[in-house]
Amino acid sequence: MSQRILFSDTEVAEAEDVQAIGELAQSALDNVVQDAVGYPAHWSGFTASQVSAQIVRLTPGRYYTAEMVYAADVETDINLQVHIPLAVSDQRWVAIIMRGTEEEVTALRIFETSEDVETSEPVQMTAPKRLVRKATFTIQQGAASPAPALRPAIAATDAVVAWVLLASTGIALIEPGELSRVKSLYEVEGRTAVIEGDLSNVKRRTTTLETDIVNINTRLRDIPHPTIVRQLKRDVAAVRRQMALPDDARAYWYDPGLLQDEWDKAHASWLARVREGIRFSWANERDEQLSLVDPGSPAIRMSGSLLLPAWTEATRLEVVSDGSNVNISDAVHTVVTVVRKEISRQVIEYGPTVTVCENSAEWAMTFGRSVGELFSHNGETFEVVSILANTEWAGHVLRAVRQVISRTVTDVYWDYLTEDVGVNGSIHGQTWLCAQPMILTSIDLDFDRVGAVGDIHLFVCECDESGVPDFNAVIINTTKAPGALALGWVNFAFRPTLLESGKRYAWFTVTTGNHALGAVAGNSYTQGSRFVCTDGAWSQVITDSDFAMRLNVASFGSTRTVVEFDSLTLDSGMTEIRLLHAGWQPGGTSLVWEIKPSGADDWLPMTLNGAAGADELIGLPALTQLRAVFIGTTDLQPAIVMDATARGYTFRPRDDLVAVSVAHDFGLSTTSVQVEAVIDEFDPLKHTIALKVQAGATTYTPTATTVTPDLINPKKRTVLSEFTVPATSSARARVEMDTTEVTDVPFVQNIAMYAL
Repeated sequence: MSQRILFSDTEVAEAEDVQAIGELAQSALDNVVQDAVGYPAHWSGFTASQVSAQIVRLTPGRYYTAEMVYAADVETDINLQVHIPLAVSDQRWVAIIMRGTEEEVTALRIFETSEDVETSEPVQMTAPKRLVRKATFTIQQGAASPAPALRPAIAATDAVVAWVLLASTGIALIEPGELSRVKSLYEVEGRTAVIEGDLSNVKRRTTTLETDIVNINTRLRDIPHPTIVRQLKRDVAAVRRQMALPDDARAYWYDPGLLQDEWDKAHASWLARVREGIRFSWANERDEQLSLVDPGSPAIRMSGSLLLPAWTEATRLEVVSDGSNVNISDAVHTVVTVVRKEISRQVIEYGPTVTVCENSAEWAMTFGRSVGELFSHNGETFEVVSILANTEWAGHVLRAVRQVISRTVTDVYWDYLTEDVGVNGSIHGQTWLCAQPMILTSIDLDFDRVGAVGDIHLFVCECDESGVPDFNAVIINTTKAPGALALGWVNFAFRPTLLESGKRYAWFTVTTGNHALGAVAGNSYTQGSRFVCTDGAWSQVITDSDFAMRLNVASFGSTRTVVEFDSLTLDSGMTEIRLLHAGWQPGGTSLVWEIKPSGADDWLPMTLNGAAGADELIGLPALTQLRAVFIGTTDLQPAIVMDATARGYTFRPRDDLVAVSVAHDFGLSTTSVQVEAVIDEFDPLKHTIALKVQAGATTYTPTATTVTPDLINPKKRTVLSEFTVPATSSARARVEMDTTEVTDVPFVQNIAMYAL
């Protein structure tokens, strides 16, 4: 109250002074409401109750605006009949909203008709006597709809005194509009007391927390970053695989995508394949045996199943008898089982969907199993005989660029496919040094005596590092019956066999017949030794003589030969070609496969330098011509074994991938799991990747995913997904990918899962 009206004892009071008394009092109260209360649109004192099915009664109360107070001094009944929904299943919310108005109240009063008291006559007239601020009500209705009905939207400047839910039968529920109610000082004081009590506890606990934080801060440098811990888990998991530790329960798991063991290919959702990474499965594929267009071509020569360019035979080494001989059946007859090795294989993969996986170096941890995964056909099982401390990726050579991968085995004859040959008789033979590489086609032996009975078995084998014949490394063998023998030179022909330079080889005979071979005394042949074996294992060197022999080799008439094969086909087109066959490529020679897709004008070499030509398969040709180009010398040429394992594969991938691992036991119960995968050949404009976790029968999506680009390879991403799952002690990793183009597909290089 900043003003008041003053009067003197003898002063005649004027009407405006009396009027000002009320105005100043009301203005003062308005200032208090605005400054101290300050509610923009709130109510106080009202209660709402149901009088009948259609009528709500509001008790007296007040309506506060920013600076004014309006009052309802009597009870107010509001009829909601017009708002009741008609449909039986419908409901409707209505809001009873406050409004404020000012009204003048009049009354009869006596007025003087003149200022002269002598002549003035009093008269009665109606005059305004009070200015009343009155609180009124209005209804805002919501839409009628089946339960649950939505409440109407209320403006921020309106005060809702009550919410009423209407059904077809009338009023169903009344709720006070508590958000718009004026809180008294008593209520505020009560809340403040509670807050002050809580604040005291917060202050006490904050002091304790400050001490704890200071202690934690001093130890933060001792705590490794979560990324470091995750990297350690990944590395430890990889080392466990490499060291072949027992597969006990661990809170981490890692797989480079090389073997099938870690993946559930029988899972109902499985749509993937495991081949040096987790890759898109085939939408269509075809497997056919490689076959020649013209098997009778004069440009080639078939020796059984071995294909070589046309050749004639020439003698490379000759040792002539001096008239002496050696009885090759005089030693103790022994039952011996020799192991004949097979020609090793090569695989070429070519096409726009052929991508090189950097995890190929991790084949070292699989102890030779790479051969069965990469070189097998139609479910073959390879036996790893001896791969020890081999530093050349289990005896293999991998040459690859994008779109072309060539895999060969470093040894001409390998131990993965072998055949046991059992024979009985005396064992005599001769070793020799192969100073130059050669393709051995036959051996001539000089017979000085031929018995009436007794087959002669001739074997060619490798020698070990000490020059001793290795009966477990036979590379070719043949047999002649007594009727095919004669005095003098007898030719033992067999499949052409590649002998490498710098190695020692041996031939030996096993027979029970009374046969004798010509020899030369005095150890005149210094590059090898005659030997005899009496127990089937240990060979005794004979230093006083050598066997007479001729080593015959292939001599080629052309240094370049082109051989056409039957075309490769695939319904609806192909994106990838894979050729699998046994054979050899001596140093200085090459076997180049070439293709000519339908519609192409030129032959495209399937070589590292010709990788760009693989883009011709982006058009999904349904037919591709195939030919092989043999390049060598007159002494050496590459070879192909045209047996049932010489295959031509054509493929086209799907546009979606789903891979599910086997269940992994963590050895603990956890609700937090992370899955981390390295994705190669990833293009965010064409590809999508989603890592998931399966616990039991439920698949969980990540709560957070982080994608980190590789700093070196722009097409590589590391995807880390975090999962919150119900408490579990085991889980499966699940990978889902899609591509918009089947000629451009990503793959999973490796994957890890961690239980936190």
